[in-house]
Amino acid sequence: MKRPFAALRDFVFLATRHWLSATGVVLATFAAISFLIILALSLTGAEEGNYRGIISYIILPTIFVIGLVLIPIGLRQLKKREKAGQPTSFPVLDFNDPRLRTMTLVVFALTVLNLMIISVATYKALNVMHSDRFCGGTCHNVMQPEAVAHQQTMHSNVYCADCHIGEGASHFAKAKLNGARQMVEFIAGDYSRPVPQPVPVSSAICTRCHATERFGDDRVIIRKSYADGEKAVEKTTVLRMIVGGFRDGKWHGVHQHNGMKVRYLSDPTRRTITQLEVTRPDGTSEKYAVKDAKAPAEAEWTEMGCTDCHSRPAHRFWKPETVVDRAIARGAIDKDLPFIKREALAAIKASYPSHQAALKELPAALQASYAKVAPGLDAAGKAKVDAAGKVLAEEWTHNNFPDMKVGWGTYVDFFQHDPGCFRCHDSKMVNAKGDAMQQRCSGACHEVVASEEEKPEIIDILYP
Repeated sequence: MKRPFAALRDFVFLATRHWLSATGVVLATFAAISFLIILALSLTGAEEGNYRGIISYIILPTIFVIGLVLIPIGLRQLKKREKAGQPTSFPVLDFNDPRLRTMTLVVFALTVLNLMIISVATYKALNVMHSDRFCGGTCHNVMQPEAVAHQQTMHSNVYCADCHIGEGASHFAKAKLNGARQMVEFIAGDYSRPVPQPVPVSSAICTRCHATERFGDDRVIIRKSYADGEKAVEKTTVLRMIVGGFRDGKWHGVHQHNGMKVRYLSDPTRRTITQLEVTRPDGTSEKYAVKDAKAPAEAEWTEMGCTDCHSRPAHRFWKPETVVDRAIARGAIDKDLPFIKREALAAIKASYPSHQAALKELPAALQASYAKVAPGLDAAGKAKVDAAGKVLAEEWTHNNFPDMKVGWGTYVDFFQHDPGCFRCHDSKMVNAKGDAMQQRCSGACHEVVASEEEKPEIIDILYP
């Protein structure tokens, strides 16, 4: 045991004779010990925060490698200093010398250990950078709106990186370089508020799970809304969605777009479309344009993909009317409270400086409102108002983020008529013959079975 320790002592003594290699020894030792301590904590089940993951699996390994590189550079500088001229040949190593042999074995063992540390750190770094905590939590409020919205959708169990990074090393490298730029912007405080929409996602990524030619059977959509009068009268809309796809050699329903190649000219937000080219499955093509319309500023041609309709499949924000209707429909807000729809909308549409303020002030505002609207409420009624206020406050925090200037309507979902389908399917988009782009919702995309009816017959048929 004496020889290895003696060799290590000699190596450290030699390496620390020059300031550059001494710095390398300090950096490598510090990084290695810090990494091993954090790794030990992880193995014991300690919770890994975003910053600890970045520090232990990205920053520390980087410092470790820099330290290792500095050591031979410093030793070479030391060699130059000891000799009058540049070395002309490799030094003669006599492995018959026990001291040199032991030192070589020590260096070899340390190299193997170093490689193990770097390998583990690299693997863990990839895991950290692939996690939702890294994407949605590391930059605090910057990605908070997207992270919160992500948890409210059917894609909540899908990693951010699975959709926002394409296949292969080139996409990974591009994403990380872009991330480095965003990190600099975040540190400097020079980033967009809110985060711009849309963020391009290739259809090839969507089709990993959702096959383009898969035929989807019709689906029944039931939506409930409520009047804003003293009594919250329930109205029901029932739609038969013709999902469609490819079957029997033909394209059907909404997804017949998958059988076409569509290119369009629009502004960067893809909200205003002025020209488009359609190539149908039979090979025929046609061009459409809005008469006398000038191309929007910074207009660009884009090939239509999944996210041109499903624009926010994993980061959906709701309108305040939808939030209130859904809360009443599921029983989270008591519909028997007088003027509940009107008062709830007034409270939830109000501005609050922060989430903490909304959670405190919104329920209080609803209570104060009901003290005027219905001063005769008993204790049970006041408890229902308080419960409604808490539900509304929670929903407000899911859709509003003052620090990022995100509020009601900031992010637009194209999965609707307007703005959505009607960006192309309106009377303004015409071909060379003057024929307008087809606008036939009924029978092609959906059938309206009941529209805001109080007691539609179809409900009794579906749920006898």
